[in-house]
Amino acid sequence: MNPARRGEAYRRALEAISLQRRDPSLSLSEAALQAGTTPQEVKRHAGSALRYRHGRWEALPEDTLPRQMLFLTPRGYVTITTTHSEDASMIADYHNAVRTYLVTGRSRALKRFEGWYIDAAEGEFDFVTDTRTIDRLARAGAVSFLDIYASEGPR
Repeated sequence: MNPARRGEAYRRALEAISLQRRDPSLSLSEAALQAGTTPQEVKRHAGSALRYRHGRWEALPEDTLPRQMLFLTPRGYVTITTTHSEDASMIADYHNAVRTYLVTGRSRALKRFEGWYIDAAEGEFDFVTDTRTIDRLARAGAVSFLDIYASEGPR
């Protein structure tokens, strides 16, 4: 499998895990289908984030699967590698807070991230919460919400 396809398969597996965490009543088959993959592919790419219990596969509450994610800095996005699902969730929540600010003008959701940072493989990265900086990046076209994962997939 070429690297781009492997990266896409990995992202779909992560999405299935995320769906099952948000809705534990979803079976692995249902979560995989919603993510556009199969249970076998989820187990193949993200099996360490699953456990078999009471006759069904379920997502563990957290995992240490590597994720290459886009992270907003004062200069625009950089790709960082996080190895903890809680950090990935925090980055996703931050993206939502930035989106909320840019759409509504309300910065309240950004306050949660003031003084916080992510410790990634590439170093420490502060969350950008200054609305002037976010506005500047948005005007320059440097803010996008199409995908929070980097396109190259896992390393």
